Amino acid sequence: MVVDGEGVGRRRRAPAMSPEQRRAEIVRSTLPLLATHGLNVTTSQIAKAAGIAEGTVFRAFADKSELIAACVEAALRVDELVEQLAVIPAEGQLDRRLAAAVGTMDAYFFRMGSVLSALATSGYRLDDAKHRAQTKKNEDMAHFRPVLTAVAELIGADAGRLRVPPEQAVRFLFGLVISSGLGGTPKQLSEPEIDEVVDFFLHGALTN
Repeated sequence: MVVDGEGVGRRRRAPAMSPEQRRAEIVRSTLPLLATHGLNVTTSQIAKAAGIAEGTVFRAFADKSELIAACVEAALRVDELVEQLAVIPAEGQLDRRLAAAVGTMDAYFFRMGSVLSALATSGYRLDDAKHRAQTKKNEDMAHFRPVLTAVAELIGADAGRLRVPPEQAVRFLFGLVISSGLGGTPKQLSEPEIDEVVDFFLHGALTN
């Protein structure tokens, strides 16, 4: 709050968002709604979640279809996941580091899967050429290379204990995370389940 010459308080206005920032904020607010309502989400619900007027949605996006397309692309991006992995401490017990990484990756796949599953169930199809290209890219391991690199860096000084190079080991771990969430409605792994994934990765399937 600022005070004018007569001592009357006036609230300082928050800086106006750029068009890119406004679009990003609307997408961020829409993603959880898509995971719940799929294509049935309304622009009124979106506006309320974003704290804006409904007309602002249509000033940021040409129509609801363009907004949903932007949300699909946002759900598939891995840049935020990489940032989250990068802040996990690279010291301490290896199993704890890997458990943190597995939990972080699983949360990403849960969010992504929830959005795409709800959209597919409500009739959405990735038939747009741009979406097909993005989906193919998402299926290609090259899309996840920054993620694999970030997890490999967490192995750090323990790399010499591995039977295979860190990059290969991390691909195995990545596959375990993905396969653990296959089938049925998307759900996040519990802490015991995360520990099971890490234990299986480090010690294998045999009991002795």
